[in-house]
Amino acid sequence: MEGIDPKLLTKLKEEVQKKLVQRERECVEFWLSELQKIYQKQHRTLEDLRADLRILLDKMKNRLEVIKTKGY
Repeated sequence: MEGIDPKLLTKLKEEVQKKLVQRERECVEFWLSELQKIYQKQHRTLEDLRADLRILLDKMKNRLEVIKTKGY
């Protein structure tokens, strides 16, 4: 990129990388906590577990669809 100070460019790249890592960490922590809630539940039957997993899958699919369509 012509005309941009290399130090500034490096600093901007580092800031963007830090934000991306932070957002990824927050995302993984959120879905991990959702999965832990299911894991800690005392499911009486396999069907109860499957129902909770289906709800989690639906949440994830819905969120992914929102991200794809709205871009955020």
